[in-house]
Amino acid sequence: MPIHVACSSCHSEFKAPDSAAGKRTKCPKCGGVIDIPLAEAVEEVYEAEEQPARPFDDDEFEVEPPPELPAQNDRKPCPMCGELIQRNAIKCRFCGEVFDPVLRAKEQKSVVAADADLTTIDYLLAILCSNIGCIVSIVYAIQGKPKWTKMLLVSLIAQFAWAAIFGILQALTQQ
Repeated sequence: MPIHVACSSCHSEFKAPDSAAGKRTKCPKCGGVIDIPLAEAVEEVYEAEEQPARPFDDDEFEVEPPPELPAQNDRKPCPMCGELIQRNAIKCRFCGEVFDPVLRAKEQKSVVAADADLTTIDYLLAILCSNIGCIVSIVYAIQGKPKWTKMLLVSLIAQFAWAAIFGILQALTQQ
């Protein structure tokens, strides 16, 4: 007994052979995916609409197997976020945690190298507002950033330079 199916996209109705039960196919009209139910799950009641259901032609009926679900033993929970990831994953695709020690060391080196250099804003702060630059360097030291020593050194040099400039200007204005 053929199985009556309807396309969820264009609502066309078709008859599928019993051998296609539980499989997927493409709608011959719109190309949408049609899930063919199992024979036991099909209700015997069928209401005909304006167009009666027509059987698939042999050349337009291409059965696709259902998508393969990954086996549960191929997955493990991420230790950081708990999402299921592949057992041999080197990085979690959800939280970005790196499991491979070589890749982790490489990423940490790039972060440390990027954190060791002062940005333009850091230089401007250290030179133009040297007292605040000293405070920011202490904050960087507390955060463990390696650029705190550069920031403190630039701020102290700028502070002595500003003191010398103001001293020279004051001496010139008194004469």
